[in-house]
Amino acid sequence: MRKLAGFLIITLTFFVLVSVSLSSESGYFELITAEEASAPDLDPSAWHVEVSRSDEGPAIQVISPHMGASIKRPVLIDVKFIKKDDRDIDLSTLKVEYLKFLTIDLTPRVKDYVSKEGIKVPNANLPTGTHTIRLSVGDTGGTVTRQVLTFEVI
Repeated sequence: MRKLAGFLIITLTFFVLVSVSLSSESGYFELITAEEASAPDLDPSAWHVEVSRSDEGPAIQVISPHMGASIKRPVLIDVKFIKKDDRDIDLSTLKVEYLKFLTIDLTPRVKDYVSKEGIKVPNANLPTGTHTIRLSVGDTGGTVTRQVLTFEVI
């Protein structure tokens, strides 16, 4: 039984390394894995709305992909953060979450693509299917803006 368990661990490790290697060689950034994409979706009726002080928070402008769009890989992710008044964007408040039954925090994966101006991932590799992502960012005044984006990769 131990030999079988050891074999399975070695085999799984090999497949993970090959998968990471292939996505690196292709020049694409693997934002969401096929395993994560196949997880059960979060029922939209279970979503809740969090409200900050009216529209005082920074604006989140999604340039690409467009809401509801059907797009091919690789995906350009281009999001602009627009500050309000004299309050700077507070990147410590940034959250990028993949909305599944168990929400997956993508924030650490995109950190190298983030600035106070926004998020720009030129070659994101996402599995085919519909993806729903929640973006949250705040400012130095303490207001937070959240936006949900849904698009399909074909």
